[in-house]
Amino acid sequence: MAKKVCLLIDRLASGGAEKMVANLSQSLVDNNYDVTIVIMRDDVKYDFKGQLYNFGKIKASHTKYKAFQLFKAYFKAQKFDIIIDHRVRMHWLKELLFAKFVFRKFRVVYCVHHFDLSLYFPLVSVPFLAKQTLVSNKQIVAVSKMAKEEMSRQLGLNSRVIYNYPIKEDVSEIKLEFKYIIAIGRLEKIKQFDVLIEAYKTSKLPTNNINLLIFGEGSQSDYLQSIITENNLEELVSLKGFDVNVASYLKGAQALVMTSKSEGFPMVLIEAIQHKTPVISFDCKSGPSEIIEHGINGILVEDQKKAEFVAAINKLTDEDFYSKLVDNLEAYNSPFTEENTIQQWIDVIEA
Repeated sequence: MAKKVCLLIDRLASGGAEKMVANLSQSLVDNNYDVTIVIMRDDVKYDFKGQLYNFGKIKASHTKYKAFQLFKAYFKAQKFDIIIDHRVRMHWLKELLFAKFVFRKFRVVYCVHHFDLSLYFPLVSVPFLAKQTLVSNKQIVAVSKMAKEEMSRQLGLNSRVIYNYPIKEDVSEIKLEFKYIIAIGRLEKIKQFDVLIEAYKTSKLPTNNINLLIFGEGSQSDYLQSIITENNLEELVSLKGFDVNVASYLKGAQALVMTSKSEGFPMVLIEAIQHKTPVISFDCKSGPSEIIEHGINGILVEDQKKAEFVAAINKLTDEDFYSKLVDNLEAYNSPFTEENTIQQWIDVIEA
């Protein structure tokens, strides 16, 4: 009988961790596992395989107490062999209740998708209390080596690293009337799209007719649009929102650019590389330094050095440099593939 695997995530939209869960569901079903995705919010945009338990809809129609009881009863009835928890886990009391009353008898794999451990271990500054939110039969998976090291340093927790990976897909390149660079992510402060817009404005790209397309949704949408308007960049910089066909834009871009304050293991970087699109990113913690081979698949910029980032994107206007970078990327075999990674997840499940 196929093992029953629960993939627990906030939603199936918007972010890299969410995209990774969608990808993992497809891989596990293809490897004959009985997969159920449990989402905490009613938001589904990514393709997935397996069954879906939309707890977001249940929460919307019940009191918190009743919803919790239904959540607990659901897991008791399902008898999963393993729960792989990819959620952001920031609320100590909620996670304590989950650990003691919902997941206590299960084997749980906790996935850490960001260098900032406070997103996954509430009260991280008090390790004893932070670790009370974990079940006893647990394993921890980090998406980057830096995150693994940080967990060991701050919490004394052992973990293993399993990198994110994209799913192969046939994508047709979008043909636009202009060249462009692309940025993809949640429009939130940590992604620093305001820094990106300022760098773009300062660079040579506007005068070389290379536009900037930003894809994503979030709380900073109006703020970013105001920056675009105030700087008279409406003809050059566009907020495109969420687009299921973003991969087609990614494939046609001159480069994927990222100016985040911090990350985990950015899916957008490895997706760009899969589509043979060069990447330019701050060397933020964590992920970019484990993905970008400088001059081979992209340009790695010293962390938060804005002038250096401008200089890096200016290199896109150097035809000789850019042609060599594209040639290098064409010959590059990315290690971040389903084939190289799925066996590691199978090993975790079968352990």
